[in-house]
Amino acid sequence: MRLFLTFIFIVVVSVAKSLYLSTLPLPKTTIINLNIEECDAQCLEEYLKNGEVFSFLSNYKQMPNDTNLTKEYETLRIKFNIYKFNQTKTIKIALMVPKDIIGRYTISTTNSILSYLLKKKVNFDFELFNSNDEKIENIKNCIEKIESNGFNFVIAPYTSEGVNNLLSIDTNLIFYIPTINKNEVSTQKTNFIFGGIDYKKQIEKLLMLTNNKIVIFADESNMGYKLSSYIENSNKQIVYKKIIPQKLTKFRSFIKYNRKLNDSSVFLNTPLIKTSLLASQFRFYKIKPYALFSTQINYNPLLLNLTQYGDRKNMYIANSIGDSNDKLVAINKLLDNNIVFNWINYSTSIGIDYIYTLYFDGNSKRLFNENIIDNQVQYSINISKPTKSAFKSITIFNQSD
Repeated sequence: MRLFLTFIFIVVVSVAKSLYLSTLPLPKTTIINLNIEECDAQCLEEYLKNGEVFSFLSNYKQMPNDTNLTKEYETLRIKFNIYKFNQTKTIKIALMVPKDIIGRYTISTTNSILSYLLKKKVNFDFELFNSNDEKIENIKNCIEKIESNGFNFVIAPYTSEGVNNLLSIDTNLIFYIPTINKNEVSTQKTNFIFGGIDYKKQIEKLLMLTNNKIVIFADESNMGYKLSSYIENSNKQIVYKKIIPQKLTKFRSFIKYNRKLNDSSVFLNTPLIKTSLLASQFRFYKIKPYALFSTQINYNPLLLNLTQYGDRKNMYIANSIGDSNDKLVAINKLLDNNIVFNWINYSTSIGIDYIYTLYFDGNSKRLFNENIIDNQVQYSINISKPTKSAFKSITIFNQSD
């Protein structure tokens, strides 16, 4: 399937009580090719024959001795007001994904990269390479394709298993891993940069706010077990722990008469829906915890819709997403993409920003404040409370690690 994106920037001008013409530029359209396969002259002619002009425009490249295709391209480019990027700076970047494993992140990481490149207004060569899964032989084949296409920089949102397989392969490609923290892999290589959040440090920061009675709720995911292990390895007293099966949504049996929950610091190492259900049922059954605590996994505006204020009034959530450039946020919104609450998109944006400013344009100012030390993005950890309409940061805990 041919993939392309058309970005139409429309300026809506209000003329109420005004007779002045707007000085803003006219709308422009940008077409970007995300097709993995090459499109030759025959392919381009087929697009024209079938009337698929945007597929033609997105796949067009100048063919030797073929003036007809060039003429058609220029005619259509003028007709649709296609925007030409600044040709003085070129960035070549590859996105490598195991689509069968992290399918839902494929589009959002793509849009995060494209939003940054659109913000910079530079000429770029960006391609998507799919290894399907995280098996080492498929990863190796994908790397060979990336290298043969002349790319040197790769953003790869893989799980820890996939990253460990990546690390076992001999390659000079520079990888940015937005999904994994450096501490989660056993092998270190200088050509790998990690952008994953440090959940252990988030737990440590939350533990500063607890009393000495700890309750843990977690789901059966790897994340649930990992977060729970960080708490269990602390010097706090664990008075109760419950692993909740994935399909279980009724919690009465282990909440209603559970006296251990009262005046305890309850950690919700559960995804958003389960967290919301637990918080609401605590209040429904008149359970009064000391406070509720969670990490980045529940820093989500949907929490404000899924719970009543009374359910979350005494909840604390760790967050490592910092401030983003306003224009970059706006471009992401045009692509229905979120870098304000989605930490993988935020991490991906940091990665492309770091690669661009370090390797392609040393005079360009970085858009993000996070430092990269020893090949790992260093995040601040803020503690936020979900209030009636927003997340409010507790400034006393806004400390960098």
